[in-house]
Amino acid sequence: MLVRNAFEYDFLEVTNKSREWGDLVIEREGVYHILMAHFRKTCFIAEDRGKMIGYLLGFRSQVNPDQAFLHLIQVDPAMRGHGIGKRLFKQFQAEVKKMGCTEIHTIARPENKVGMGFHKGMGFEIVKPENSIDIQGVPAAKDYNGPGKHMVLFVKKI
Repeated sequence: MLVRNAFEYDFLEVTNKSREWGDLVIEREGVYHILMAHFRKTCFIAEDRGKMIGYLLGFRSQVNPDQAFLHLIQVDPAMRGHGIGKRLFKQFQAEVKKMGCTEIHTIARPENKVGMGFHKGMGFEIVKPENSIDIQGVPAAKDYNGPGKHMVLFVKKI
């Protein structure tokens, strides 16, 4: 398996894989294009024999340069459980640490048990926001991504 930086030309394949793998709510696909075009150092593609098997899109905050944000990570469902997501995350973490980051932030939908389990497995802790709403026993930020779109907030110290 090869993990490499994402390039702008990877945008269409990432978009297609997001739809094919189908377990994510695809939001504003143009954001993925922007991330790969302007934050290449913190966006990664996992490949096996030239075939995309996973990707991670993230960036370093311009407002809080000691913080990074993991925007999206996805692995081919047929390839899960083989350490691909962990390898993508470790590469992202190493890169943002070199940039001076001391924290990584991310979010997940409360019903996304697989994603939340992955984040916890990578050492993230749930942050209880001030505007917290309890969803299935998990504190989520009420209306974080718009009305009724509550999100669980995570942080990891690095």
